[in-house]
Amino acid sequence: MEENSNMEEDIRPKAVVQSSESCLEKPVKRRKPGIVYLSTIPPNMNVTKIREYFGRFGELDRVFLHAAENAKTQGEKGKTKKHTKSLHFTEGWIEFKSKRKAKHVHLFLNNQPVGGKKRNPYYDMLWNIKYLPRFKWAYLKQRLEYEREVHRQRMGAEISQVRRETDHFIRASEINEMKKKKAVKAQKLKKNLDKQNHETVTQNMDAGGDKKMFIFKQKQTENLILSKKDERKKKNEKFKNMIAEKKKKRREIKNKKRELMKKPEEDFLGSVFVGTTQ
Repeated sequence: MEENSNMEEDIRPKAVVQSSESCLEKPVKRRKPGIVYLSTIPPNMNVTKIREYFGRFGELDRVFLHAAENAKTQGEKGKTKKHTKSLHFTEGWIEFKSKRKAKHVHLFLNNQPVGGKKRNPYYDMLWNIKYLPRFKWAYLKQRLEYEREVHRQRMGAEISQVRRETDHFIRASEINEMKKKKAVKAQKLKKNLDKQNHETVTQNMDAGGDKKMFIFKQKQTENLILSKKDERKKKNEKFKNMIAEKKKKRREIKNKKRELMKKPEEDFLGSVFVGTTQ
């Protein structure tokens, strides 16, 4: 019994020491990031300046600024230092490593002047800051990808429309060239015919002396005109007769159907009332 009591005394302090060590080693909590949205950005302010400004309030992770369309076009057309300096951003997103710091920035800097030196053009401008709860950086990437796809689709539609217009213009130009060539050929043929007619007239004048030859088209005689009118009347009469025959056939078919529908009723009544009159 004494030995067992000594063993228990030896075991108990070890357990107490282990429990105290576990209490001292507390799990380290991971800080959740917080994202802040800037609806307006002062002019001549880029990513480095925003990092310097907001880095004083907390550790920053990622920053994204959306450039204006005019600035994008300028940067694409002329890739010079002047254009890169004159970029203008419309909106931006800032990711703080701690959610608490992002909330503090929203509370203390929203609707507050930017400040800085009086020489700065954005000295009197106000910040428009909003904290985005339950918002992740992946959502921003998805939105940017969606906007890029929409932009690509629009560009593809515009390019296809331009190609159609160019194809239509090329076809129209080819048709105009063909028409011009045909007109030139027709003019040449007319000139050749006029020359031939003039030569024939001169030959006849030389053969007949002073007699003048006239070339004219003979008009249609009255008999031809009357014969054409008679042919038109005959065609119209044939057409009218065809229509009348078709109408008669349709009426006959309808009458036959009506008779067939009436006959079974009469037969049925006759079979029922046979011998009643006798």
